[in-house]
Amino acid sequence: MDNQEFAELFNQTTKQNKPVDLVYRLYYNRETGKLIQYTTDELDGDYIEITKQQYAESRYDSLVIDGELQKIGNITSWSKLVPSIEDGVSTRADNVMIVDSNSNTRWKVKTYYCE
Repeated sequence: MDNQEFAELFNQTTKQNKPVDLVYRLYYNRETGKLIQYTTDELDGDYIEITKQQYAESRYDSLVIDGELQKIGNITSWSKLVPSIEDGVSTRADNVMIVDSNSNTRWKVKTYYCE
């Protein structure tokens, strides 16, 4: 058996690698934008498709905003509870987490935007 015959025989015995078409998914909470899990599996829940690089990084210091993965440093707005006189939700004066319709203490969500 010469070298060419050996090479042909060898090529016939090795299987060609098939390209793998993976879909990289990032599951997240639609209401808060917080990340739940990076995966290539199909699971129940809301997800966005991400790049192989984003999947490799698997950063949890990010949020999903308007269907796109945003690093915290790129976020241009944030929200917080602030006292309110006219509108908002009535709560107990000593605990903002307890709703009290008879209270004069009110809180609302205010969104701040970077300039």
